[in-house]
Amino acid sequence: MSRSGFGTEPRVPLSHPLSVLALAWIVSTAIPDSAAQSGKACLPPEMKQAQREVSHIVDWEGLHHSFKRFGQCDSGHLEEEYSYTLGRLLAHNWNHVDALLELTDTDPDFKRFILKHIDENIPEEEAQIITRNARHNCPERGDWLCKAIVDY
Repeated sequence: MSRSGFGTEPRVPLSHPLSVLALAWIVSTAIPDSAAQSGKACLPPEMKQAQREVSHIVDWEGLHHSFKRFGQCDSGHLEEEYSYTLGRLLAHNWNHVDALLELTDTDPDFKRFILKHIDENIPEEEAQIITRNARHNCPERGDWLCKAIVDY
């Protein structure tokens, strides 16, 4: 133990729930929000339309289209819905994840959006399916995605 007190603080293990939440917050704030960077504001009618459409997204192209139209609205309840939709697609459309990888190859903002939404809003049951797929069926070009899923 040092006299200055440095090194005497108890360390919180990374498995501690607060550590996981803190790490998730750091990652989510470190990834720039493309809509915020563009300076485009979300108008109330856009938010309403995005909220109506998000639960009807059935494939990667639909998610990308919604992101392009309503990315500036990605906050609050819609932000949670985007995460839920991403989780549903990752869990049940993994056999088409190559389409997601193609979209993220050509759209770095969409890739940041995807990484942002790998979060606690994905239901546990789907998160287990997604993690299993990422560990055992990771596509060649999908290392960044599989790593983000497994590390979360």
